[in-house]
Amino acid sequence: MADTAPRITRTRDIPPDPSIARAVGRHHTFETAIADLVDNSIDAGARNVLVRFLERRGAVVGLRLIDDGKGMDALSIDEAMTFARKRAYGDGDLGHFGLGLKAASLSQADVLRVYSQRYGSPPAGRVIAASAPTSVGELDGDEVGALLTDLRVDFTFNSGTIVEWGDPRTFLSSADASDRARWIDERMGAVLSHLGIVFHRKITAGSVRITADVFDLEYRESGAPRVVAAIDPFGYDGLPNDRYPADLRISIDGQAVVGRAHVWPAAQSGRPEYRLGGRPGSLAQGFYFYREDRLLQIGGWNTLAVSRPELEYARIAVDITPVLAPHITINPEKAGLELDADLKRALLAAPVGDGDLDFADFLDAAAVVRAESRKYTKRPVQLVEPGRGFGADLVDAFESTVERAEADPVDIRWRVERSEAPLRVDLQRRTIWLNEQYRDVIAGRGSMDAGDAPFVKTLLMIVYSKYFEGSHLGSREKAELAAWEELLTAALRDELARQAREIGDRDG
Repeated sequence: MADTAPRITRTRDIPPDPSIARAVGRHHTFETAIADLVDNSIDAGARNVLVRFLERRGAVVGLRLIDDGKGMDALSIDEAMTFARKRAYGDGDLGHFGLGLKAASLSQADVLRVYSQRYGSPPAGRVIAASAPTSVGELDGDEVGALLTDLRVDFTFNSGTIVEWGDPRTFLSSADASDRARWIDERMGAVLSHLGIVFHRKITAGSVRITADVFDLEYRESGAPRVVAAIDPFGYDGLPNDRYPADLRISIDGQAVVGRAHVWPAAQSGRPEYRLGGRPGSLAQGFYFYREDRLLQIGGWNTLAVSRPELEYARIAVDITPVLAPHITINPEKAGLELDADLKRALLAAPVGDGDLDFADFLDAAAVVRAESRKYTKRPVQLVEPGRGFGADLVDAFESTVERAEADPVDIRWRVERSEAPLRVDLQRRTIWLNEQYRDVIAGRGSMDAGDAPFVKTLLMIVYSKYFEGSHLGSREKAELAAWEELLTAALRDELARQAREIGDRDG
């Protein structure tokens, strides 16, 4: 056997197999795919970015992301559309792998078109299909130029880029008008929320303005643009004499990096900055890693702790500096990170604040704050005991706050009722039956949890408790029950009519 490796006789480039399109971007969601495109726009110096849903005859048939960045000429757009070609990134760029444009787009659509214009260069356009992603089609320059000239946006477009998704796979295919209206409303809300969280620092600094609208391809008109508002995961009002936020001093490779440890004030947990995207606070605990002021990870403990309700107020912000970068792996979707063993050890040993606490002590302190917020004062008020239909935390709150009436527990459960009324009081079975056909209205869309709608259920227990405390009802109590049923039915009708008007306004 030879002691040295055989010499190289020839070097050649081998193009990637078309299956690469299926191998990358598979973990993208609709929102993370959009965020990846916004990264490219910001790297191109865009001050305005527009997410535009394309509508035809009430159906959303595509999407465009439009920016006023520096744009691309023919050579640079060819590079951008090529798989396995990574451009040179600057220190301040958000791009990382050179796959974002293709991976994000083809994870959602079968066709990717890009139109662009750079100062002093003619318009350029390219197209690739998910079925043959290594084959790039060149689009007619005059037609691309005409499209760029007739954008109908609310900002000046002298240069920039449009990324277009054609034949989208992840868009609603239902022909029902109400389903379409609901889908676009949900998708629009999810995009606004996600971008507001991920880019909150850049939006607050005023370096970029991000909007979203719906454009009718037949009438060539768009609805009013909705502005993405910054949603800061640490946007609470500080409390006097509170030791948080506090510095988290990370020592690694002989150098120091400072993070910020936060314990969210319990009294401010109703804020959208706490309930990020409407998610429960317990799912937003953990680390928030930033790179160039772009949020890469929204919570999670990276195996340094286990997410649990007791830690729901604990959040730590860490900026990925050149010191930390070698110890962190960013996934292609920029939706999570992996930390190496050295960084994990450094985080566990990092002193917090004045140095009298370490990482584990900080978690304990956050758990104490949560426990204190769950203490209730016993009141001289009696209510029947809640039974099935309530979560454990709410049962504990009842136990700690009010006196228990001398009566068996009362359940609040769902079932289909033939009546129009939203609920029925069943004294014999000691149950308040909520009408299943109105579950989306009462508990929220898609609810299937037996312990859902805790706020509504608590109000019902407060109102109806007294009717379950005695052995029978008098004429006054029966009249009250009838009156409450009529009022709640009227409220339900009003809510359903309001929703119908909103759908009608969107369709019109």
